[in-house]
Amino acid sequence: MVRTEREMTGVYGPVLLTTQPAPVGFISRYLLGLMPIIPVIVSLIALPLLHTAVSLFPPSFVDSLGTVVPDLLGLIEIGILLIAPVGIFLFFIYLGDVLHSTELWAGASLTLLLSGIGALVMVQDIGLPLLSTRYLLVLFQWIAYLVQPSSIIASVVIITGIELFRRTIHYIITRDVVIISGGIWNLVENVIPLHQIEKLVLVQSRLGHFFHFGTVALKGLVFGNTEIDLRGHEMAGDMEPPDTDKVFSLPWQKGSHNPLICLYGVRDPESVKVRLEKAIQQISQKS
Repeated sequence: MVRTEREMTGVYGPVLLTTQPAPVGFISRYLLGLMPIIPVIVSLIALPLLHTAVSLFPPSFVDSLGTVVPDLLGLIEIGILLIAPVGIFLFFIYLGDVLHSTELWAGASLTLLLSGIGALVMVQDIGLPLLSTRYLLVLFQWIAYLVQPSSIIASVVIITGIELFRRTIHYIITRDVVIISGGIWNLVENVIPLHQIEKLVLVQSRLGHFFHFGTVALKGLVFGNTEIDLRGHEMAGDMEPPDTDKVFSLPWQKGSHNPLICLYGVRDPESVKVRLEKAIQQISQKS
């Protein structure tokens, strides 16, 4: 829910500027939405390499093991398919979690989920004994086949979700505070008092400079569901011991990647920064 200008005036003073992330400002996130296709490409490269590696084993060695394990060739093929694509997609899910990239882990997870469900449906129609070697082999073969169309579906879903998320985000600069709101499932509203802002930092890539978009990072206190301290903390670490159990510290450089705690991907960021600086200056003069 976006606050009305009348409500803003009554609570935080006159509204000086309202804006939101520009579509071009979310271009890096849209590209991350295409990431499910990358594990597919890696899998297509890895599969023939794994088959080649297996073919290098001496035939006599494989035949001797085959007498002990009759389903050896099928088990080897299952092992290969567990590495590519299943293992590769699991690695990308893990990587997305480590990098705190929702687009990365969500895309890989959705692709694997869709292909897994499709494979289960297809293998049920064959009538093989449940969890037999043949059953598992066909199951993983279908997963390897279905990850290709599933990755495209997942990319479309993730990019659509990113765009819906972008449209929910609103930045309101008033006489006293900066209000940041947005969210698809849970609406988040963060308030940054102007007198708590120590410094404004313009983060702009070459692409952003060319297309006139960028991020205005605010080094200050963010008040919302969780209080975030962005003041004066460089890249010393992700988390620092909080002063209270309600506040945690975050380097502003990492905060500049979060559209809900900075003015992310806005058009004409230089102009937005100047407007904010003037508002902060007026606040400091009054105090």
